[in-house]
Amino acid sequence: MTNPTLLIIAGVGPGNPELVTLEALHEAEISDVIIAPRSKIDEAGIAERVILQHFPERIITPVYFPMIRDSEKRDEIIRSQIEDMKENLEGRRIFFPVIGDSVLYSTGAYFFDALRGIMMVDVKFIPGISAHSVASSCAKKFLAMSDEILTIIPGTASPEKIAMAIEHSDAVVIYKPTAIHDIRSLIDGSKFSRIIRVDHAGISERERILEGEEALNDVDEYMSVIILHR
Repeated sequence: MTNPTLLIIAGVGPGNPELVTLEALHEAEISDVIIAPRSKIDEAGIAERVILQHFPERIITPVYFPMIRDSEKRDEIIRSQIEDMKENLEGRRIFFPVIGDSVLYSTGAYFFDALRGIMMVDVKFIPGISAHSVASSCAKKFLAMSDEILTIIPGTASPEKIAMAIEHSDAVVIYKPTAIHDIRSLIDGSKFSRIIRVDHAGISERERILEGEEALNDVDEYMSVIILHR
């Protein structure tokens, strides 16, 4: 009888190899196959590079995840790649690292959906350190306290949804601010006592922290998080 396929979706933090949990490293070590997402076909992604720092001799199979809004086309591209490697995946223990946390804006969700459409598969999640936690730590600021309401917003949401969420929150984290055209027109900086943007949080050689009005300049760095606090 064939063993069931097990997919381990593991958050490996923001890109700093030191910010990976022991459980994630253990699962990477014992898994039969390591598959890592790439946004560029010929360039290792952040999660892939983190795992290679710990296991330089392991073979990691890349899967291309196109950065497109057409979800049907994206899923078709992912499914096609899984079909090509199907024989090597069935009945195996598959380790799939993702940046940040495993259950928050995770590419692991797309891979899991595609995989279970092709074979029977169970899933295990390993939490990782989220970008907003790392960004707040880098800025040496508490994120939310007491009865404050913290809201996490994707920059890909509509301006109306973003504005509504901001209006009803004490503290706000905005992921993917590159997707927002003219942040200043959407966010009234005067309503916040603290405005922080952190680029490449936790990666010392690339990390940059901007505060105040400067943090609301147009963002061209995908690995950025904006934090607002009233």
